[in-house]
Amino acid sequence: MNDWLKDYFYYTKSERNGAWVLAILIFIFALLPLVYPILSPPTSVEFDGFEAELEAFLAPEDAPSTTAPEPALFHFDPNTLPLDSLQLLGLSRKTANTIVRFREKVRPFRQTEDLQDIYTLSEEDYARIAPYVRILNRPTEPQGTTRRAAKAPAPQRFAFDPNTLSGDSLMLLGLSGRTVRTLINYREKGGQFRQPEDLKKIYGLPPDQAEALMPYVSIPKGEPRPESQAADEEAQATPPSPEATEPPTSIRINTAAPEEWQALQGIGPALARRICGFRDKLGGFAHVDQVGETYGLPDSTFQRIRPQLVVDQPVQRLRINHLDATGLKAHPYLTWKHANAIIAYRGQHGAFTSAAEVAKIRSIPAEVLKKMEPYWSFE
Repeated sequence: MNDWLKDYFYYTKSERNGAWVLAILIFIFALLPLVYPILSPPTSVEFDGFEAELEAFLAPEDAPSTTAPEPALFHFDPNTLPLDSLQLLGLSRKTANTIVRFREKVRPFRQTEDLQDIYTLSEEDYARIAPYVRILNRPTEPQGTTRRAAKAPAPQRFAFDPNTLSGDSLMLLGLSGRTVRTLINYREKGGQFRQPEDLKKIYGLPPDQAEALMPYVSIPKGEPRPESQAADEEAQATPPSPEATEPPTSIRINTAAPEEWQALQGIGPALARRICGFRDKLGGFAHVDQVGETYGLPDSTFQRIRPQLVVDQPVQRLRINHLDATGLKAHPYLTWKHANAIIAYRGQHGAFTSAAEVAKIRSIPAEVLKKMEPYWSFE
């Protein structure tokens, strides 16, 4: 038996060494799959960038972009730069709207520092855009007035609730932009005004200014109302007199003077002027619902006076085939983008003959075209 085994399993010394080396190599290669992950951990591959590019490639061409454009810095005049261009500077739509309303309703910007009066403009944004401000046609100041007197218009006085009054209306009271920011931050962090003397809590509000405003503070009894449900200050500005308890039967919205609007419940002098100013810019109200678009008019007040409003005469029409971009932009419903698109389309295709042709301009939204239909003149 042993001889038989020796015949088949006899190896020389070199063959035995080779067999041992081969066995060791087999063992090493058998363990390699288990040891390799420990020696070289796998690297994770991020597919976010690739997936974003793939979605952008597969998205329809007219789909809106989901990423905000990078802010662009360029020299600008805050008195003339349109709303859309203000947003290109990296400002929020709310801040851009506030700048436009400030220069139209409060005063023009005379120097770069005036931008600090915009309560929605953060200090970071101000520091970023201030070096690029270029006021070309600087507003003139009346002779005999100091810069401080010419800069700040006379503050208005009306009854207000500091828990609900909007930032724009707070500025009408004569508060600076910094003070308005402080007051709004105080409210947003849970602070409440329970009595007129609480105005003195606002850091940056001069004591004499707080004393002057305290007689006009009107805080409803009980819990303060949410800001979204608060009425505009005009609803509180002039309490109804005994002679005005009976509302008028109707108001002719295209010819009524500001004094006639004040006879309506909840309409004060400033709001009456706003309605008439908006009407004049439109060229007249084509329908009653347009009155509700007046800036600062609470919907609750509009719904209350709506049954008393009557359209009394046609609106003034825009001669779309003759006006330049500046003339078209003067209408509140049209922006510079819309006006330039109309001019470009008219230059390529000739004069407009109907509203259907204007509707072919893709860059003008359908809701704007619908609002403008009563105002086109194709003469």
